[in-house]
Amino acid sequence: MLQNSASPHSNDEKRAALADAAWALLAAHDIDKIGLDMVADMAGIEHGLAGALGGSVRRLFLFKMAALDRQSVMESFDDIEDAGEASIREKIIEGLLHRFETYAPYRAQIDQLNLSARRHPELALRLLDGLEAVVRRILVIAGDSAHGLKGMLRVKGVVAVFLATARVWMKDESPDLAATMKMLDQRMVKAEEWGVSLRLFDGKHGDHADQNHHDNSSAGRYGVDDD
Repeated sequence: MLQNSASPHSNDEKRAALADAAWALLAAHDIDKIGLDMVADMAGIEHGLAGALGGSVRRLFLFKMAALDRQSVMESFDDIEDAGEASIREKIIEGLLHRFETYAPYRAQIDQLNLSARRHPELALRLLDGLEAVVRRILVIAGDSAHGLKGMLRVKGVVAVFLATARVWMKDESPDLAATMKMLDQRMVKAEEWGVSLRLFDGKHGDHADQNHHDNSSAGRYGVDDD
């Protein structure tokens, strides 16, 4: 049973305790074998109340991930605010890398979710929607408004970068996630080149990125567009 120094009292605290218990169980159990009563017992919460607060085990997983994502984004916001003259692309990479750092202790849970998402398309869609929401927030705090159709496509491009990099991250045991950082940087350069070719950035950005491409160096800013 999960126990803090004080038992949860408010419904919000109890929901958080249920989410923590579900998340802990996910590290060692197939998602389809975790029942709400099992979670409630681990959290020390009455079964009926657990159903009212949690709804389902999957909702509790998503609730926990939403909390981790809020933590990651707000910590990235503080880091980006202190980043000074760093480029938008560098700030986005910082935000994405920090999300990987936040989830580093939970690779077992992510592995279970990935396996389950292959069997349950609705879960895959919910996970993808949550990731897209986080990426949009990262772009905005990095200085990209992510506005309009072009902004939506930029968000989806960065989501693709994150998903491709996640394969490396799952095996990256280095304390500074060096391999993950390297892959993120490489993928972001490629994504930026595609964005320029598809005119997802403003003209000034495209000219700058194209010039840097001819110089065999990466573009200096990730797209800003007021479309």
